[in-house]
Amino acid sequence: MSDFKHLKLYHAPWSFCSQMVRIALHEKGIPYESNKIKLCDQYPEGENLSPEYLAINPKGVVPAIDIDGEIVTESTNIIKRINSLKGQKDINLWPKEVDQESLEKWVEGTTMTEGVSLGESFGTTIPPFSLILINHMIKKYLSVGQALKVFWRHPMRDRGTLFLLMKFLPIHKRVIPLHYQNFVDGLIAIEAELEKNQPYFIGPFSHVDVNLMACFHRLTDIKLEEILEMDEFPKVSQYWRLLKSRDSYKEGILDFYGEKEHGDIKDVFKKKRSEHLEPLKELIRNSKP
Repeated sequence: MSDFKHLKLYHAPWSFCSQMVRIALHEKGIPYESNKIKLCDQYPEGENLSPEYLAINPKGVVPAIDIDGEIVTESTNIIKRINSLKGQKDINLWPKEVDQESLEKWVEGTTMTEGVSLGESFGTTIPPFSLILINHMIKKYLSVGQALKVFWRHPMRDRGTLFLLMKFLPIHKRVIPLHYQNFVDGLIAIEAELEKNQPYFIGPFSHVDVNLMACFHRLTDIKLEEILEMDEFPKVSQYWRLLKSRDSYKEGILDFYGEKEHGDIKDVFKKKRSEHLEPLKELIRNSKP
């Protein structure tokens, strides 16, 4: 018997943090009503800036959940709340038998954390790398007028400004290289941590693994997955294969990719490798102790 009546998830298929929340829901075996939001950087409708959605999350971002009228936002808060619910599967995403301070640190370091600037942690290096796809989608799907509308209406002024700039300029070409070193340092730290524990990041499957499943999958989207298979990262390679073998990888991420998501990735990369792959591999070879 569940301890709630109804859970509604507001999310987007390609949203990084939405993927984390969907993974957690599937790991816990919690049924939910899916309410997909057409984001303003991918669709002219920009449903995340509608009065109806802003009443749910005034920041105009996804994901958000509604549990019997209780609204929770921000992926870390949502996953912690989800973990407190009784699901169909007996799993605790916040295991009590592990070091709680370390768990908290790694959860915060592998997602978008409020108050942490882009590129300061491994999790916050992933969105800048995603700009190569977001830049493409804004140029393809939004008119100048729509981009201006997003600029004026987005509650998060930095996002509105960035989206407007991406309508006219290939921002990703300058932004992504700024985060190379922190990204590489993050992967090296993850490799070192994995050498201490098995089979998952802190031993048992946890909130950290939920986050890293989404982080690593985003590298697949932007054609950087080859980095995870480098000889310099044997534990990361083994760990990534383990994450992909879980049902939640398919149910929380892959099942939400449709013609649009696959089409946008194909449009950007065609059959080419990422322009960032070789510079990153070289940096890894020079940085790995």
